Amino acid sequence: MLFNLIGFNISWFGLVFLGKTFIPFALFWLGLHLYFCKKPLAEFKLILSITLIGTLVDSTLLFLDVLQFHDRMIIPFWLITLWATFAATIAHSLKFLANSKILQFTIGFIFPPLSYIGGASLSAVEFGYNLLVTYFILASIWGGLIVLFFSLKERFYFQEIQETQEAAND
Repeated sequence: MLFNLIGFNISWFGLVFLGKTFIPFALFWLGLHLYFCKKPLAEFKLILSITLIGTLVDSTLLFLDVLQFHDRMIIPFWLITLWATFAATIAHSLKFLANSKILQFTIGFIFPPLSYIGGASLSAVEFGYNLLVTYFILASIWGGLIVLFFSLKERFYFQEIQETQEAAND
């Protein structure tokens, strides 16, 4: 869990500060993460799903002018990579949230929008609306996203457990 938390935080800072030049490190960390996972197929499905959902959400926010990136019509690849590194925390360093949808929603409502604000303060992203409006847009979205992500985690991990048991019974 500590390896997971440290890896994500290094990836967050590296990707926000250095952008695309930090992508190889973040991908290397993700590879190590998957290598050491006890359920790599479930973890891969979770990371891929969350990365796709996150890319779609941030692309929509860019289209709606909530998020702005310098001279970009699409979100930068470093942000897509950041989604993947974040996804790797759901079943590990964020697993303490697994048993409470209220806590998932609350944590999602409070902390991820602060991460965007941190990114904005480091000039990685700009906001098309004032800070308070942007915060509540992001908070409303993220509250639901975290609940969705934990539901996906349960589904993928349960499927892998079932498949393993079926293979053992054959």
